Amino acid sequence: MAAVTDLGAKLQVPFKPAKVLVVDDDLAIGGTIRRYLHRYDIDVADCVQDALRHLERHTYDLLLLDRRLPDGLGDVVVDHVRSRRLSLPILMMSGEIEPQQRHGDSRSRADDFIEKPFVREALVAKIERLLMSHMLRRQAVQQRQELAELHARHAREVEVARTIFDRIFARGEFDPGKVRHLVLAAARLAGDMVFGALTGTDTYRWMIGDVAGHTLASALITMPLAGIFYRTAQQAQPMVDVIEAMECELAAILPANMFCVAALCELNRQSGTLRVWNGGNPPILVRHLDGTVTQIPSNGIPLAADRFAPPCHAIDEYDVRTGDHIYAFSDGLVELRDASDQMLGFERLLAIAKTGPAETIFTRFVACIPERTGVIAYDDDISLIEVTV
Repeated sequence: MAAVTDLGAKLQVPFKPAKVLVVDDDLAIGGTIRRYLHRYDIDVADCVQDALRHLERHTYDLLLLDRRLPDGLGDVVVDHVRSRRLSLPILMMSGEIEPQQRHGDSRSRADDFIEKPFVREALVAKIERLLMSHMLRRQAVQQRQELAELHARHAREVEVARTIFDRIFARGEFDPGKVRHLVLAAARLAGDMVFGALTGTDTYRWMIGDVAGHTLASALITMPLAGIFYRTAQQAQPMVDVIEAMECELAAILPANMFCVAALCELNRQSGTLRVWNGGNPPILVRHLDGTVTQIPSNGIPLAADRFAPPCHAIDEYDVRTGDHIYAFSDGLVELRDASDQMLGFERLLAIAKTGPAETIFTRFVACIPERTGVIAYDDDISLIEVTV
């Protein structure tokens, strides 16, 4: 029994032993219990009403209760404790324990039973087991409360971050008649981004990007990129300067295992030219008036993907006409799985772009996403933009 005694000792807070209420009208048994439980702080009651008075006035760690008392059954005390939803462990004593009570008769709802007469070791072992279980339950409740508070605090911080991100991205210029876009987060904050701004009377510039991962860190990287994009758009700086500024910024702040897949496009409606830099993004699609589709593949590496290679930001130029539709999307859309767990794939998106009225392509792309309310989590962030010439 040394192990049991050591376990009981560990339960005790120094100078504050567990407080036990013993309810029994037999003075001899009461004295025996006091000797057995000399390690504990003992109060004694000799009837149901006396026990109830003690419970109203004091807080106990355990109740040791005789089942038959002069003014009623100990079950009355148990019912009183349970009706008040107290988590007090109860050990019932009786010299007439029926078989069903040995297995926890639901009528009494005591935590355990011990049959009189009992030996010291059996009594102490049951008490220490109940005290340990009670302590562990309290710790579990406390940990759940702390975890709930932590989640609530995290949720509040995320909401503040989302408000900041929304205000930053609200700077974007997305004319509903000419530009439609969508960003869906795999987690609560997206590492995908879609920016758009006029750089002149007839020139529209936009960017789609996907920072590695979809954690808070990924979302944070979108902030300096947004600052560079909108500042340089307002100043009408050349595209190559924008790309170089982003490359330099990300190389300075990103850890070695992070990078940003991106595509930067600029449409001059007056001259009918589309200029594109594609750094690892899926091919950009141009649906022409005659129904043909031009694919613009990646012509560079992602931003900050290779910080030792010499900068090479080739920009390709394409002819477009009024009525053409231009589409860019992240690999989150390409790798999206449908209700049958089949990957959407680039070829299916290409087939959509080649068929049906051009005005419906964006809507049909979006229709491929089975759930857009945030109830279902995505494997990756999803971003999409359509620009009409």
